[in-house]
Amino acid sequence: MSGRPQLDVRPAAERDVPQGRIEGVELARVTPYVDHRGSLTEVVDFDHPFWRESVVYAYCFTIVPGRIKGWGMHKLQTDRYFLVRGSVRTVLYDGRAESGTFGAYETHNLTAASSGLLRIPPGVWHASQNWGDSEAAIMNFPTRPFDRVDPDKYRIDPHSDEIPFDWSLPDG
Repeated sequence: MSGRPQLDVRPAAERDVPQGRIEGVELARVTPYVDHRGSLTEVVDFDHPFWRESVVYAYCFTIVPGRIKGWGMHKLQTDRYFLVRGSVRTVLYDGRAESGTFGAYETHNLTAASSGLLRIPPGVWHASQNWGDSEAAIMNFPTRPFDRVDPDKYRIDPHSDEIPFDWSLPDG
């Protein structure tokens, strides 16, 4: 089985679904506690249903301003993102032919003022674009540790049009 998506050729208006509607995708907003000294944000709280799968591995990655990391997809693991700093647009594309939301896109804009935990299930392609003026940092808490011998990672160049998406920013 190829890691390449099977594209849904319906017009974009028929593929688009409301935010949070791709099957298995979840966004849990987090609220920082702020006072005159600074802020505190709870990220991993095992009483929250977002963390129903164990934390087995974690890493942080960065994106420099104006750059895109993606498209990436996993067949076995779920990614769980938390924006540490910066301004990032994460775009999701449902490449799962068996999914009821196959071919749908979903976009999440995460900032320090509007952060959250984003759950990206296996088979959903994802790419993140830094639209801010400084380096962005994202923590990922995948449901499987990285396997250096047989990585569960599939990639597509975001500018290849294999997954058609307009990366220009609105009002920009």
